Amino acid sequence: MGEPLRRRHRWEHDRDDMWETAFKRFQLDLGRKHCILGEKMRILVPSIIDLKKSAPNRLHHLLQYLSTKHEITAVCVNDCWKAKKVDTTKSYHDFHSMLDMIEVEYITKRNVSPFYQEFFSRSFLGSRVRGDYDVIFNYNTLLSGRSAARNCKVPMVYDLADDLPEMVASSPQIPGFLRKPEKMVASRMLGDNISRSTKITGISKTIQAAYSIPDTKFELINNGVNTSLFRKLHTDMKSELDLEDYFVLGYVDVLREWVDFKPIYEALKGFEDVRLLIVGEEGLLKENIELAEAYGVAEKVMFTGTVPYDKVPHYISAMDCCLIPFNQSKVSQNSVPLKLFEYMACEKPVISTRLPGVKEIARDRILYADTVSEYKNQIKTLISSGNGSEQYKKNRKFVVDTYDWNSISKHLEKVLEETI
Repeated sequence: MGEPLRRRHRWEHDRDDMWETAFKRFQLDLGRKHCILGEKMRILVPSIIDLKKSAPNRLHHLLQYLSTKHEITAVCVNDCWKAKKVDTTKSYHDFHSMLDMIEVEYITKRNVSPFYQEFFSRSFLGSRVRGDYDVIFNYNTLLSGRSAARNCKVPMVYDLADDLPEMVASSPQIPGFLRKPEKMVASRMLGDNISRSTKITGISKTIQAAYSIPDTKFELINNGVNTSLFRKLHTDMKSELDLEDYFVLGYVDVLREWVDFKPIYEALKGFEDVRLLIVGEEGLLKENIELAEAYGVAEKVMFTGTVPYDKVPHYISAMDCCLIPFNQSKVSQNSVPLKLFEYMACEKPVISTRLPGVKEIARDRILYADTVSEYKNQIKTLISSGNGSEQYKKNRKFVVDTYDWNSISKHLEKVLEETI
């Protein structure tokens, strides 16, 4: 009699568990239906970037809008490496309110590469991230987003903002002999994330094609610009920098390994009245200063270091032409830099290397150069042609109409709602 009785008790226990699980699923489904009716979504955001230490980027802008309407919990890598390289607290003036409105958790406090921190994510998420979320917006992670989706059992939207396997292959944070095998691992993980996700959002059709994502699963969510902040300004910045007598080439952003100033430094040798203004320091600042000295143009190049984000348009106002000098690496091939939209919103002429993602959007609205001679010719053309203000006004209208962060974020919001 004892054994059948034990089996009956086990069956009753299993039955109770089954009803409890079913009731929880009913509650979760009920919560999701409320979201569909327009109420707050509870969004979990695993992120490969550190929201508190990284310079303002795509995710900051998207969350700035979403955080005003929905409950956001972000699980980030702890970018100790970046914090040592640059004081990014200068950059956050425009995003303090957003960071105050969301909950930011870190995978680990250990001082290791962000890529390695992903391997801690499964245990972290298993023990600490168990809230009732409606949807996961996975910002370019390889393991943490997948683990979160498994724990929370909710739909996942994967944001393909960068070509992460190629970034792994060129990252200075990873020893050279490990980059190739880790790229292979990253590629497999990315493929798994793509297959597991309900929807893939991405910055361009170029990156969609690179990973063979079908149209039925892909949603184009472009990069964009805060068109209220980035606009044509009449400032004294050029004279404050003592550059009023020069034609000023300018660059604003990180100085990572895919940014290549060598052909520009060489081109500068042929111009006495041209100067290069570089705003930003994250990455290879010291190396680029030394490179300018090696090319003999150090006196023609000004490095400002990091500036407050809300002051960036003031520095752009001092530029006569803005640059996107990316090399033709595999990382660059699938990129669409935010600076493209920021430059155009400020009504500035732009010279970019021939990146597929940039050409897909800008087409003939900007100029292109990859070689020293092409840079020289484009600079000469701009100096001789005057300001061309009408074309640059059209460029601003183009980005205001299509690439303002508010409209892009609303598009993402709709994608997330439809995924639930």
